[in-house]
Amino acid sequence: MTKTEVGIGIIGLGFVGEKAHLSAFRRILGSRLVAIADVDQKRLQKAADKSKIKSVYSTHEDLINDPNVGAVVISVPTFLHKKIAIDALKAGKHVLCEMPLAPNMKDAQEIVDEAKKAGVILMPSLNFRFTPNYVKTKELIDKGSIGKPAAIFYREFIPAVDLARQWPPTSWAWNKEKSGGGPAFTLSVWSIDLLRWLLNAEVRKVHAVSKDTILQELGGTNGYASLAVLEFSNNTVVTLEFSGLVRHAMSMVRLEVLGDNTNSILSEENDRVTLFGSDPQKQMWIFRESGAKVWGHYQEDEHFIQSILQNKQPDITTDDALKAQEVATKILETSK
Repeated sequence: MTKTEVGIGIIGLGFVGEKAHLSAFRRILGSRLVAIADVDQKRLQKAADKSKIKSVYSTHEDLINDPNVGAVVISVPTFLHKKIAIDALKAGKHVLCEMPLAPNMKDAQEIVDEAKKAGVILMPSLNFRFTPNYVKTKELIDKGSIGKPAAIFYREFIPAVDLARQWPPTSWAWNKEKSGGGPAFTLSVWSIDLLRWLLNAEVRKVHAVSKDTILQELGGTNGYASLAVLEFSNNTVVTLEFSGLVRHAMSMVRLEVLGDNTNSILSEENDRVTLFGSDPQKQMWIFRESGAKVWGHYQEDEHFIQSILQNKQPDITTDDALKAQEVATKILETSK
């Protein structure tokens, strides 16, 4: 690592590791993708050949010990985060870690404490703050386009067949000790952080219910349905809905923000935002980005690099990670 360039090592080459982070770091100025690691040798070699990376490792320890690696991206299953993150931090490497930081608050706090002792950057991957649609949504809220937010409705529905393919019943994702509480828990941390950021407020009350539906025709996949109602410190009321109990035609990611002047904002599928205001015609913004940029990972990774090069803490802090995970944990506990 130099004052003008950061050597990046990516640990974990699943969908997010390869399609989001590896794709982004190949193009970000100030970074140099120098090493990758994965336990799947075929996946590892395929990624190395595609991206022309010479340093490939089957263990995270070997990648961390590579002197050309100045910063590490951790994109492995949640239960593996703590060991890898602490090893990297103790070695003096900056860390960008996928969320949740760990399956439980105790382990997440230990990772944060180690980063403070090491004096290096630990940035949680909360990419929703960087997606073009949510950046636009925050811009509209902050300039008063809808008055003050009164209510927000967030819905994230994943097709059951995709859920079964990505996280089959035997996957770590369904093991509470490994994931923290299943897909609904894992997915909720990003939307919770998004809401804290959009509203510049904290959650003060949580109410939640959930229902599991075992889908035998999909190998016993759990078609979960989770509903949470959050009350924020600025009196905004929010509903969060997560489910893996739909077909592709019903798949959606949808955010509705209702203002106290009856204007509202609709954000859909990461690529468009609509403002329903007092004008006869609605205003719409469509974003043409794709892949890592439409998901916000490119912008997030770029911010990580600039924070390192400028020797400053990222805008997204470990406190943000802990607060999002704490609320996700309360939702899980309340819904039992």
